[in-house]
Amino acid sequence: MKFSFMPQVFVSLSLWVGCGYQLRGTTRPFFEKNNIRTLYVEPVKNNSYKAGVEIMVYNALRKRIAEGGYVRVVDQESLADATFSSTVTEASYSPYAITTGDTISTGDPNGPTQPLLSNVQIASSYNVILKVRYKLALHHPEKVVYGEEIQRSKTFPATVYLGPLGSTSALITESDYEAALNDLSVSSVTDAEESVNTLF
Repeated sequence: MKFSFMPQVFVSLSLWVGCGYQLRGTTRPFFEKNNIRTLYVEPVKNNSYKAGVEIMVYNALRKRIAEGGYVRVVDQESLADATFSSTVTEASYSPYAITTGDTISTGDPNGPTQPLLSNVQIASSYNVILKVRYKLALHHPEKVVYGEEIQRSKTFPATVYLGPLGSTSALITESDYEAALNDLSVSSVTDAEESVNTLF
């Protein structure tokens, strides 16, 4: 007997989810009790000043739910038994650790002396905060069964630059900031999904 694998097994998870694909997994009592077999993940609203963070949260949320295998993610709210919505309420960073200019090597023997730099304070690392408000609402009957705001934080190092005339500047590396936000998005939606699955 010959066995063959269909080419579509190599399709990415994002395409599977987009078509309403359901991964095999265990069932959840809360979803069974409320007859939730299909779920619509609403596009994430962004009330922060960081553009694009809503896409990180949305992708992480859809992937997390689809991987559970206990409910089918659909692309139209009219086809769903419930809707999972979320709003980013804060995505920001602030100095976490402070250093002084005399700890930075200029690499220039003719550069400014340490006494001039010791009074200059700069951030050596930053703390990123992500706050997301989640809500799960049933359609029949119309009822909100879960609501929670989850806050997560993570630090990342600054790129410290020593400028001319003894000036210093702690630079935000945008890629590091976005990587931290992406990690926090995964952590946040994981906690939200686990909280929903503890409901009875």
